[in-house]
Amino acid sequence: MAYVKDEVIQELRQSADIVDIVSSYVSLNAKGKNFVGVCPFHDDHSPSMVVSKDRQIFNCFTCRTGGNVFSFVMKYENVGFLEALQIVAQKVGFPLQLDTNMGAIGSKHKTEYEMMDFAKKFYVNNMNTKAALDAKRYLENRGIHEDIIREFQIGLSLEQKDTLYKLLCNKKYDLDMMESLGLVNKYGLDVFDSFQNRIMIPIHDLKGQVVGFTGRIYHNEDAAKYMNTKETVIFKKSSILFNYHNAKNEIRNQKQVIVVEGNMDAITISAHGIKNVVALMGVALSREQLDVLKKLRVPVVLSLDNDAAGVDATIKLGDLLVAQGIECLVVRYEGAKDPDEYIRTFGKNAYLDNVKHAVKYIDFKLEYLKQNKNLTQMEDLIRYVKEVLSSLKNVDDLTKELVITKISKDYEIDVGVLRKELEGSREKSVRQENVVVEKEKKSRYQIAAGKILFAMMDQPMYITIYKNKLGYFKEKIERIIAAEIVYYNNEHHGINIADFTSYLLDNEEIYTYVMKIVNDNINEDISKEKFDQYIDILLYEYKKDEIKKLKMQIKETMDVNKKVELLEKLRDMKKGSVE
Repeated sequence: MAYVKDEVIQELRQSADIVDIVSSYVSLNAKGKNFVGVCPFHDDHSPSMVVSKDRQIFNCFTCRTGGNVFSFVMKYENVGFLEALQIVAQKVGFPLQLDTNMGAIGSKHKTEYEMMDFAKKFYVNNMNTKAALDAKRYLENRGIHEDIIREFQIGLSLEQKDTLYKLLCNKKYDLDMMESLGLVNKYGLDVFDSFQNRIMIPIHDLKGQVVGFTGRIYHNEDAAKYMNTKETVIFKKSSILFNYHNAKNEIRNQKQVIVVEGNMDAITISAHGIKNVVALMGVALSREQLDVLKKLRVPVVLSLDNDAAGVDATIKLGDLLVAQGIECLVVRYEGAKDPDEYIRTFGKNAYLDNVKHAVKYIDFKLEYLKQNKNLTQMEDLIRYVKEVLSSLKNVDDLTKELVITKISKDYEIDVGVLRKELEGSREKSVRQENVVVEKEKKSRYQIAAGKILFAMMDQPMYITIYKNKLGYFKEKIERIIAAEIVYYNNEHHGINIADFTSYLLDNEEIYTYVMKIVNDNINEDISKEKFDQYIDILLYEYKKDEIKKLKMQIKETMDVNKKVELLEKLRDMKKGSVE
């Protein structure tokens, strides 16, 4: 794995003007000392994204997304930090040197990623031994040959109960971490490999790092066909599209992404030379997965299982995709239960022909809505028409007009009546969805604390003032951020928001909290006088807390001498203070 030194990252960030980079993706217009544009990370209809040339950061005031030039490219391109560095370097002509002797970029879960990578290599090595003959024969019969085994890094877990465990112990890895990652199980004093005698399919996150495994039986064992890694600190099923890291370039080339349910569907389709395919690892579509598909900016072809559950899932996923303005097509096929079986039975060309003739989602749904209805009966016809009109709320005007015209012609219903019904359905939907999201109300303390942290990130002189006059925050996350700011400033002999946020990218919780602070204060120029006032507010709040604590102690103590002592302390604290 390649790495990049911190000083190189800083130099690249300073060479890349965020306004120029963001402008290569979306249109920006100058507004005062900042630039504004339509945010690409939500359904933005008016410019809500601000790009600060002075601070080299961006923020959206609606979806609360922000960061520096690298985080913008990461989010827009759906890539990891290293890939974002390479993209930015290419755009500005920066000679980015990769160093294989440095620590990994993003080291929060460095050990966990190392362990999963070691496990993958162990399984892959097993696939190259005599013990793998039956597994390879099984894969060959499914059309998965050596080149695909290598491409997907497919491996094999052994029948021995603790082989991987012993090897991990030899590497001095922690047992609790092995268990938390789902690599081993503990039963009393015994420890066993979680996966045994299964074909092992590694699961990669969007950055291409191994985060989990799917283990499939290949004999006729009396066991579950598939066994997946449980969710861990690095494996969140809802944030992953299986094979995305392999498929993303081909998706852009083909200008289309095929979405299937399971890992084996994706592998089999890819084995036949169709590389623009990803799998949901189920039939649900999470918010994170939806965002990834949206940012690809290509039509989504749903190719789910050929059963009732697959049809229902197609409807659910199609509705979600269309609601996000994503063009959605549907592939249906006969003679097989899923894409894996279909392409193995009928071949690549037959499957591609189905993809070529995929129907628009709205056409698929119109047929779906006819199920279990007798359209010669008035009640069923009315229900059908209402359901069709309700389905049109997220489609373009031309499609609405064509569907209304077709319904009018097929069922002899006046077009004007249909349009009126559609408008009523749309207004009802808008009223239901138009929920006002109230801005989080912050206390006087929270506002002041946020401004102090923002100023410390913005200019080093405020760090010294903070250490001399305040020194701590009462909230744990604020203390952590302050400590990170002080550490970063000491290590790098200075600080600015753009570089500091690069440093935090690996720590999602801290990064998110910091970006909220930046988002709230992006237009602030905090003077020394204001900074002192914010510190006074916190000191005042601390004193109020102390007074409250003392009053409670006075109330609770039964010791007369102690009570007198506390009362004197309370009087001293109140001098020159307000309750």
